[in-house]
Amino acid sequence: MNKDIEKLIKIQDKINKKRYHLHVYTDLIDNYNFVLFINFNDERDYFSQLNYPILSTEYKDTIEDLENYLKKHDGFSRW
Repeated sequence: MNKDIEKLIKIQDKINKKRYHLHVYTDLIDNYNFVLFINFNDERDYFSQLNYPILSTEYKDTIEDLENYLKKHDGFSRW
């Protein structure tokens, strides 16, 4: 497993799940993608067109972009 995948897994573990949902796809060797969404309580809102990805590797966002965004927007759990 490469260091970027390890870093993503650690971020996913520390994320404030009440505010955000981080979806990570990986082969656990060297390929990965991530998508960050707002975690709406209402399922209809969560799956609506209003809940578009905030950050994504598809948009060329990096793991550093993800960390910076989460630090700036209270994205990490405080426990």
